[in-house]
Amino acid sequence: MSTLCLNTFAFSPFAGTKEPPSLPELLAAVHDAGFTAIGLDVFSVLGYGRPLAELAAEVAAAGLRCPEMLGFVVDADEAAALAGARQVAEACAAFGADFALGMVMLAPDARCADLFARCAEIIAQAGARAAVEFLPFTPVATIADARTLVAHAGTANSGVLVDAWHFFQGADTWATLDALPVAEIAYVQIDDHPELLPPGADFYTECMSRRVFPGEGVFELGTFRDALLTKGYDGLVSVEVINPGLVGLGAAPYARTARAAVARHWA
Repeated sequence: MSTLCLNTFAFSPFAGTKEPPSLPELLAAVHDAGFTAIGLDVFSVLGYGRPLAELAAEVAAAGLRCPEMLGFVVDADEAAALAGARQVAEACAAFGADFALGMVMLAPDARCADLFARCAEIIAQAGARAAVEFLPFTPVATIADARTLVAHAGTANSGVLVDAWHFFQGADTWATLDALPVAEIAYVQIDDHPELLPPGADFYTECMSRRVFPGEGVFELGTFRDALLTKGYDGLVSVEVINPGLVGLGAAPYARTARAAVARHWA
């Protein structure tokens, strides 16, 4: 049975939150909503200014685990990419995270694949897998692009992060999702949007500001779920809804609404 997780990146300063909740407030909201797992980001974690082991113990004491940690970036600055991988690997080791989320800002050619594989190896040494996220506004825009990197790094060290937002708003089809082997999937993120965006839209801004809870938009989430379950996927399902207006409701209402939404669309 899949583990249901609440990804809290929407509350991160990196996502634009001016006054993020404290870690205890966030943990209480996620636990009380009925989740057993929380997704954290390394930017917020480092911003707490406390030892990683201490923060990880606080997560465990709240009755939660942290299976996903955002993140690292693979781009033209090789040294920065490797440093970012080491930073997120340290956080994964401390929290016992299964996955480190990575974004790739280079075309998935041989040079990019080699650099991603080096990052994935660093992360694997910390006991986690590098989850490469395909995004329609980056050079790694499709499932096929992400699979190219995973094929080079190996499924022991890496996998494809399948985010409903990027699947429905990108160029992928049900056929490309069906063709993705379950062994190549790292984990799944679920969310929704008020509309399917036309070519030329500002995908980045829409992605970072107008997501809605599952079932409140136009995504065919039942078909999405069934396509993944049919291939035997039973791993992590993380709710990731980045929307400043919804974040402004507060951590507890946000978490409760997210939990009810994912229960309707994945349970």
